[in-house]
Amino acid sequence: MLAAVRAVLLGFVMLIVGGSVSGALMFANLKLAPTLPLFFPATVLWLWLFWRYVRGDGWPRSTSARRRDLLRVRMLSLRAWGWALVAGGLALAAVMGIAFMTYRLAALPDAAYRAPFEVASFPLWTLVSIFAAVALTAAVVEEAAFRGYMLSGIQRGHGWLVGIGLVTVLFYVAHLSHAYATLAFVPFFLAHGLTLGLLVFYTRSIVPGIILHAVSDFIVLPMQYGVIPSAGQWTFVWQGWLSLLAGAAAIPAFRQLARATVLERIDTAPR
Repeated sequence: MLAAVRAVLLGFVMLIVGGSVSGALMFANLKLAPTLPLFFPATVLWLWLFWRYVRGDGWPRSTSARRRDLLRVRMLSLRAWGWALVAGGLALAAVMGIAFMTYRLAALPDAAYRAPFEVASFPLWTLVSIFAAVALTAAVVEEAAFRGYMLSGIQRGHGWLVGIGLVTVLFYVAHLSHAYATLAFVPFFLAHGLTLGLLVFYTRSIVPGIILHAVSDFIVLPMQYGVIPSAGQWTFVWQGWLSLLAGAAAIPAFRQLARATVLERIDTAPR
C-alpha cells in the first residue's frame, strides 16, 4: 500500500512539474514574440530532459533503477508494435467518437470550447506549434505519470484491474480543472483510461500509448477550439457509428496484440 501511495504522489508531482514548465515556456513566448514559436523546440528539449530523468538518469543514483522500473519502457517486436498501434488506434478512434458525441449532445459550459489563448491572433505556424507542444506534453507527461509511475505502483500490489481502474479515476480527477470535464464526459474518460491501460497490460510499455495519445490530441485539439471544422458535425460520428465500428474492429486487433506479446515473451524467455 505504501508503495502504491508513493507512486501516486510521485505521479502527481511529475504531472505538475512536467506540465507547468511546458506551459510557462509557451505562454511566455506567446506574450513576448507570438510570431516566433521558439517555445516548441524549448518544449521538446524540456520533455527530453524530463523523460531522461523519470527513466532513471540523474541524481540520486540510488533511485535510478526504481524510476526506470516504474516508468515501464521496453522494446517491442515489430509484430507487437504493429498490432499495438492498430488496436490502440482503433480504440482511441472509438473513444474520440464518444468525445465528439458528447460535445454534440451534452449541455457543456461555453468555456469548454474556449482556448486558453486567442487563436485568431496567431499565424498558422504558431498555432501548429501550440497544438504540437500541448499534444506532446500531454502524451509524455501524462502517460509517464499515470500509466507509468502510478499504474506500476498500484498494479504490483493490487493487480491490473484495480490498477487500471484507479488510475482512470485519478486521470479524470486531474482533468476536473478543464471546463469540459463534466459528468457527461465520464464515459469518455473511462473508455480512454481502459484503452491506454490495456495497451500497457499487453505490451508492458507506455511508449505505444504515448504515440497514440500525442496523435489523437494533435488531431482533436484544433477541432475543439474551432481552428478546423469538427468531425462531430458528421452524422457518422455524432450518431455513434464511428465509436461502434472502430470499437468493434479494435476487439480482434487487441486479440492479435495479445498473441503477439505472448509469443514475444515465449521467444525471449531464458531456455
